Amino acid sequence: MPINKKRYHKKWRLISYLIRVKRAQNKCEECQAEQGKPHPITGSIVMLTTAHLNRDRTNNRFTNLKALCQRCHIKFDRPQHIYSRKYGKETQYLNLKLFEVDPVIKNKAPVKTEAIFSTLNP
Repeated sequence: MPINKKRYHKKWRLISYLIRVKRAQNKCEECQAEQGKPHPITGSIVMLTTAHLNRDRTNNRFTNLKALCQRCHIKFDRPQHIYSRKYGKETQYLNLKLFEVDPVIKNKAPVKTEAIFSTLNP
């Protein structure tokens, strides 16, 4: 999946490097799989990634970041991927509000479907 670099800190490469290489010492912080070696379960070559634990890409504190292999990162992101498939990829994930309704949307008046159809079929 391609990364939208606009959503990340301008020094994300350095931040990610510090987490993956310096803190985690090239090992997944969940399953201890080593970078560049075959994964003990899947057998694929391990590529470490850095995950935001609270899913807020603007929170780059080291306590909010974790070095994960592809398998553990996919497992970690599974609820987010299911939600995106169900409700659309444009869903915003901010400050652990992944499954909450936006208060702006909640307070809007319901849209009458007759008004929508009348504009589509004059």
